[in-house]
Amino acid sequence: MIVQLTPTPKLSAFRRQPPTPPPTLAAITLLFAATAGGPAMATDTDSAKRGLEIRSGQVSYPTNENVLARDLEGNQVIAKVHLQIDRTFVLLFPDGQLATQPIVNTQSTSKPFVAIDKKTLARKVLASMPSENGWKTRRTRHYVFVYNTTAEFALATSRILETMLPGIRKFSQNQKIPTSDPTVPMVVIMFATEHEFQAYRPVGRGVRAYYEPVSNRVVLYQGQQSSPGLKPQLALQQAISTIAHEGVHQILHNIGVQQRLSYWPMWISEGLAEYFAPTSVGKRMRWKGLGKINDLRMFELEQLIKSQPTEAAGKLLIEPTVTANRLSSNGYASAWAITHFLAQRRKSQFRAYLQTVSQLKPFQGISYNNDRERIGEHFTLFRAHFGENLNRLEAALTQHLKELPYNDPYAEFPHLVGMVIYGDGRQLKRVANVFHTREVAEKWTTETLERLPEPSRSTARYSLRSFPNRAVAEQFADRWMKTR
Repeated sequence: MIVQLTPTPKLSAFRRQPPTPPPTLAAITLLFAATAGGPAMATDTDSAKRGLEIRSGQVSYPTNENVLARDLEGNQVIAKVHLQIDRTFVLLFPDGQLATQPIVNTQSTSKPFVAIDKKTLARKVLASMPSENGWKTRRTRHYVFVYNTTAEFALATSRILETMLPGIRKFSQNQKIPTSDPTVPMVVIMFATEHEFQAYRPVGRGVRAYYEPVSNRVVLYQGQQSSPGLKPQLALQQAISTIAHEGVHQILHNIGVQQRLSYWPMWISEGLAEYFAPTSVGKRMRWKGLGKINDLRMFELEQLIKSQPTEAAGKLLIEPTVTANRLSSNGYASAWAITHFLAQRRKSQFRAYLQTVSQLKPFQGISYNNDRERIGEHFTLFRAHFGENLNRLEAALTQHLKELPYNDPYAEFPHLVGMVIYGDGRQLKRVANVFHTREVAEKWTTETLERLPEPSRSTARYSLRSFPNRAVAEQFADRWMKTR
């Protein structure tokens, strides 16, 4: 999730009534972005055109208040008050978009808020798209899809997202978090090519899709049907997971689990999206359920763990991930792992944690738009729910990951065996490990040698040997370790 907020409002974490910051202009943009291999930064320089330009100030949360106001096209409609900042409303309009209005320009009304119908919404979105791209629309129970992709891709996307929604609602209800049907139709815009996707809104290199809470829209592109170095089926699963990941963000913001404009800790926001994102699809491209093993994320974790020294135990995944203000690709993998572990093995504590963050209102939590690499408050909240003994929790997480069924997505690619043999008194001892990349193998070898006592280090010998695939490499490593 990427947020730009200049300047950052002085809002304390988990506080209902924050202090009033200086009255300086602040343009706010929130963007949940996903790439095939991890996150990418995105920027937005025209927030004012998107209708959410406000002055920082005292935040309050009127309940069940509707007003007559002008929408972004100048039409008078009934809007729902999302929050109030001093003398400004942030309003939810019938098309699902958030925009600001000075309170003086609105009029309170007892009339009910009514969402725009999907047919009218489809026409409205189409009118804002480049006319030469050959757009089509598809309407389902909860969504409006606007696309110029292949019909097969559009159909698969609509099936995945529609089948995800009831599953996510059921999961949330099992966590004792109240949910509701989406108040407004959800919009998904699908481009055929990356060029069109970037022309619509320039985002960071590598971003394939994003959810924008201000407009309440998911935007993505179809692109190529394969990725370099991956089997077609694995590349398809990766693409489907990316679509599902952004769909999770949109669904959580529309069923009442995460309030739009609230700041969840990064690890749970992205970890939960990864937890829900499917890694396998059926014949009709339907979502198969939450908590599936993500082989690509598991591979990243395996490489990360192999590259870390032994003394990193207890600090390897949890603390760096939970405190991170931004996540790398490894961070996304770690967030998925922690979420999967807690949801499966620490169910009551995980439920309580989700209940806590789900109560965050707009602008509550720690803003993502700051220069801090680590957010200590997130770690404090984590330990309050999951305990102080981080070493024990890390060990349980590692054991959980070892027990998960995992298919190495690169198993048929070349692998390396790293070998170290050294003297320990009168005995010769051997250490070996299997790697997919030379970089990780060399890092492991160097750190293994550095950890040896000086007498053993002076006698140590090491080598790397290549093999055509993982199975052959593991067989060799096993035989070599048994050699005396």
